[in-house]
Amino acid sequence: MRALKRWFRRWQAYRAALPQLAACRPHLERALGGPVTWRHTGGRGRDVVCLVERDGRPAGVLRLAHPGAAPSTPAAEGLPFVSLGAADKIEREWQAYSRGAPLGLTPRPLWRDAYALLCAYADARPLTLDAETGQGALLARAAGAAPHVARLHAAGITHMDMSLANILYDRAGHRHLFVDFEYGPAAGLTFGQQCLYDHLRLLESVWKFLTPEERGSAAAIWGGAFLQNASQAVRAADLAPLRPALGRVLAAPELRSFFEQALR
Repeated sequence: MRALKRWFRRWQAYRAALPQLAACRPHLERALGGPVTWRHTGGRGRDVVCLVERDGRPAGVLRLAHPGAAPSTPAAEGLPFVSLGAADKIEREWQAYSRGAPLGLTPRPLWRDAYALLCAYADARPLTLDAETGQGALLARAAGAAPHVARLHAAGITHMDMSLANILYDRAGHRHLFVDFEYGPAAGLTFGQQCLYDHLRLLESVWKFLTPEERGSAAAIWGGAFLQNASQAVRAADLAPLRPALGRVLAAPELRSFFEQALR
């Protein structure tokens, strides 16, 4: 029933976005060099994501942010991240892509307006799919992503919704690409705290799916990757503002001694 409700919300959002899509068409065709078609592929009701095709082949990915959508996580909730309004969401994603694409960290941005963003298509898929098809356990994937998360931070970019679903792997280009920069940092959060949150949020996102054996090895596998890639400044960042969004990992007995030693 929950899946059906999600599907219906997404369908409603897509129907509501059809006039916006039609208005985008001339800009998409100019950016991609000719007539285009599109196919609705995602979104959470507050936005719509479409695969854009040129001559029958994938050429771009379009995100449309709904101007009237209410924030999913208001700042008043006291979380380390905030849900951005439509225009701010597009702006944040555009800035992240513009800075990250030349370094091979994000898709390449092609066009935007106040509520829409087109990026180049990348033949890549989320790391969650690799885990689901037996090509790497979730814990191993989270640990393997740590150096790429650190590269993102070194470029001056933080994500604030880090998960394996938001990291794509491009096999042909041997690249990890970060997508969906739709949340921003809460007011007052330092860059170091944002970086620390990205690392811990990635582990938090997989923790409930791990077996007891995997949880027992998390300090060695994920923790080792974290210590190797997170700078001392990141590890020393004040954890207090991040706690409300990290309930699973910070309460995990398997990680208690690791965090006591590592986060200082």
